[in-house]
Amino acid sequence: MVKSACEEALDYWTIGIQYLHMVEMVAKETIEQGNKFVVDSDKEISWEQLISETRWSDHRLVIPLLFDFYHGVEILLKGFLICKSNREKKSHKLSSLLSAFETMYPDHDITRLLAPYITQNQLLEPLLSFCSESAISIDDYYQALKYPESTGGSIYRHMSLKYRGETGIDFFSRLVRDVNQLRREAVLLGMSMCQKT
Repeated sequence: MVKSACEEALDYWTIGIQYLHMVEMVAKETIEQGNKFVVDSDKEISWEQLISETRWSDHRLVIPLLFDFYHGVEILLKGFLICKSNREKKSHKLSSLLSAFETMYPDHDITRLLAPYITQNQLLEPLLSFCSESAISIDDYYQALKYPESTGGSIYRHMSLKYRGETGIDFFSRLVRDVNQLRREAVLLGMSMCQKT
């Protein structure tokens, strides 16, 4: 049985939203736990205690969390491209996917929500520092958030994403807010698109 563009897009949206839901839940827990990367104690603590006390810290979670965020965004955008053009873009290049989305869905809130995470001249900290120090753009996320170095041997400077304490909480708070709104906007847009078919 051949799926309609809407049915195929729904498969993408579902997976993308699941990734984004996980990102939101982990980021919330990082906020609630205070993004601790050190433990202040007047007595010696064990390695296990240190691991337990810092298990939700950005230095342990931010790289896979951002990978999952960008992967979820990529799949979500591809779903919207499929819905309108009936073909998926075989690319991980987020800036191109967002540009194509903006062309097909002009002035949509999804573009406004994603621009600070994708568009090079609008990137939030610590994403801007990470890209600058690694001499990459977010379009390189598929490698830069999976490996310590590129296939050409360039080092990815992950340290700027980690050990951010209170400023990390600010970033995670914005991420939670934006992901929550992104998921809602995606559902509303997807419903409106599928009702038209």
